[in-house]
Amino acid sequence: MFLLLKIAVVATMILQACSPSQEKRPAAQPAVNDLPAMSITLMDGTLLATKLLQGKTMLVLFQTDCDHCQREAADIEHNLHAFSTSTVYFITSNPMAEIEKFAREHKLDKRKNVHFAWTSTENILKSFGPIETPSIYIYSDEHRLVKSFNGEVSVAEVLKYI
Repeated sequence: MFLLLKIAVVATMILQACSPSQEKRPAAQPAVNDLPAMSITLMDGTLLATKLLQGKTMLVLFQTDCDHCQREAADIEHNLHAFSTSTVYFITSNPMAEIEKFAREHKLDKRKNVHFAWTSTENILKSFGPIETPSIYIYSDEHRLVKSFNGEVSVAEVLKYI
């Protein structure tokens, strides 16, 4: 019996030593407690660092062809007055022409406190990890995360944290 226990322990140690290294395992989701250090390009070509954004900020990560994202954008547009104390950044890795079309269709392209921007998929993954679209991240004046939503959410729920 003791010999079987020793064999089991040694076999376990060998199996653990032969398992894939930590580098091959998926990375843990990045912490998003602060505004991420991510570069974005606005529709007018301006390059911004999200880490340096001022005031209450809401980042909406979306895809232009996503039905959930389109409903959420329409809901935000219908309730835009409630977002007057925040700046909203819609961010995607879709081509700029698609971003511009999405902004126009949802009547958000000429709003003072709403901006649309492009960033690479790599920037999104590095900053937020794999996420659903749409995803919303609400940050305070001090750049601290107030609340995040992954997947479609009603604007009424979002407004509780603005």
